[in-house]
Amino acid sequence: MTLLPAAILILAVAVAGAAFALSAFLWALRTHQFSVKHMNEGAFVIFDKTDRLGEPTDQIFKKPAPDPDERTAD
Repeated sequence: MTLLPAAILILAVAVAGAAFALSAFLWALRTHQFSVKHMNEGAFVIFDKTDRLGEPTDQIFKKPAPDPDERTAD
């Protein structure tokens, strides 16, 4: 039993993966994905135009709204 066929298969998969990664990197460079404009934009993508700075917008940090179905007896 020889390990040569397994080694050739692993080497072929590694070369194909490296070629794919290199082509994806070159595509990103060619289409200016690493430009300063895109790098600065990415940090603000999570914010919406209606979000106010400094105010938590997640449901977990908001105070629960009063439930209109719960009526207190006076």
